[in-house]
Amino acid sequence: MLTYEKDVKPVKMTAREAHKRSVGTEEDYIKLLIDVYNFIHEEVDNRNTSIDYWIDSLYLADRVFNELVKQGYNVNLEKDMGADKVWHLSIEWKNVDLDPNKKYLLPLEEAETTEGSYYYAVRNGGKWQIAVSYGSSELEAFGFTVTAKDIEEAPEWVKALEPVEV
Repeated sequence: MLTYEKDVKPVKMTAREAHKRSVGTEEDYIKLLIDVYNFIHEEVDNRNTSIDYWIDSLYLADRVFNELVKQGYNVNLEKDMGADKVWHLSIEWKNVDLDPNKKYLLPLEEAETTEGSYYYAVRNGGKWQIAVSYGSSELEAFGFTVTAKDIEEAPEWVKALEPVEV
């Protein structure tokens, strides 16, 4: 049964105010974005390259989505009917945070030869090639280390390799 109380006054607000209440404030957005970035930084420290994040407001989820895309993240936004927070963000990034002042080697994963040597991606005369070596000291001696800038400008097959600092 519905009852009516005389002393309760109806709340009057503009459409703009109602919209602001439904989508959250700028402060809500900033707090949410900081939380997402903190989560990303934790996972980067753990050497992960993706996270899943749920947000209950489409408006805020869309704003976070657009900001992360601008920052170069690979982001997918979809409705998740099975969760309390209904908007699911899948966020991925490349795990390349290299110091431009250091040198790196680029070993090919699980590429050991029958003689016990390993394959490495090297830059030789401006071209990317594959070299065989018994160890990093040999590659360093021949000047086959690369910089972060070299890796940034490399072909995709080189960028896919995990750099090892020397």
